[in-house]
Amino acid sequence: MQVHIPPSDATRPDDPTRTADHGYYHRERKTRVSEISDGQIIGALRDLFAGRTRLAFGEKLDWWVETLQCDLAPRDAAGVVLTVISQHPDHRRIGARGVQALRAELVKRARMLIERSMRDTGEVVL
Repeated sequence: MQVHIPPSDATRPDDPTRTADHGYYHRERKTRVSEISDGQIIGALRDLFAGRTRLAFGEKLDWWVETLQCDLAPRDAAGVVLTVISQHPDHRRIGARGVQALRAELVKRARMLIERSMRDTGEVVL
């Protein structure tokens, strides 16, 4: 004899606590993973730092200036400063590693904001 087990309430389509499958709602079907390149991110940040725009990825200049105090290694941070305060070609070469590290940190933070925007609004904010 086989025992009859009724389905749980969570599997019934009329259960108010049931979570919809991904893509069920129209907005979710349109949401895709961001395909913004690093160059586009750097371009938006360049416009913000040059004063051509007021926001980059939903954040003002003050927020981005605070994020410059990121976790760069001391040598990398020194390289960035050396590049800023010196015009000597050797100093630019020496500081290139720090500049690349800072650039990577800025892109990482911008991608974090892009993903947050996609999750919260379903749109990418530049």
